[in-house]
Amino acid sequence: MRIKLLPICFLLLLLTSKCFSQENLSVYELPVPANWHKEKFALPPSFAVTLPFSGTEDIRFSPEWSKKHTDGYWTYCFLWTIKRAVSFTKTNLELYLHDYYTGLVKVNLAQAKIDTALAIPVKVKLNSSRKGKTDIQTFEGQVEMLDYMTQDPIKLNLRIHIKKLKSGSDTGAVYLEASPQPYDHKVWIELDALDKGIK
Repeated sequence: MRIKLLPICFLLLLLTSKCFSQENLSVYELPVPANWHKEKFALPPSFAVTLPFSGTEDIRFSPEWSKKHTDGYWTYCFLWTIKRAVSFTKTNLELYLHDYYTGLVKVNLAQAKIDTALAIPVKVKLNSSRKGKTDIQTFEGQVEMLDYMTQDPIKLNLRIHIKKLKSGSDTGAVYLEASPQPYDHKVWIELDALDKGIK
C-alpha cells in the first residue's frame, strides 16, 4: 500500500505547490532602472501591522537614496500589490501612511541603537490630484517625520497612484513616489517614468 500511495502523495504535493504559486503571482510588475536598488517584503510589514490589507511591497531606491546633500537623497518609490482590492480615501490613506512611516522611523532607529523617543510625531497631508490614465485616484501631499539616517526632521513630497484593476483580477495596486525635492525637479521625471512602466 505504501508504494501505491507514494505517487498519489507526490501528485497532491505538486498540485498544492502549483496552486500556491499561482495564488502568489503578482499581476503588477515595477521596473528596475539601472543602478537603482530594490527590496521586497510582505504586507502588512512588521513595523506597521495595523495596515488592514495583505500583499507585497516592492521598493525602488534611487542610487543616491542614502547620500545626504544629493538630488536623489530620500528619493524612492514603492508598489503595494494588494491581494484583494480595497477602497482608498484621502482620510484612510493618510492614516495608513501615518502608521507606516511612524513604524518605519522607529524600527530603523531601534536597529541603529538610537533612542526611539527622538522620533517626532509623523504628519501626513494629502490632496486629490489629476488622475493618471491607469489610476482610479491620484493624490499629492507631504509627510513630515524624522530622518532616521541623520536624526533631523525631513519633509517628503508624495505622489500616490491608486491603480485600476486589471481585467479579471481583484488584486489592487498602489504606487507611491517620494522625494524631498519639489515636483518640478528632474527626479520626478524618473519616478513618473516608473509609474508608466508598471505592467
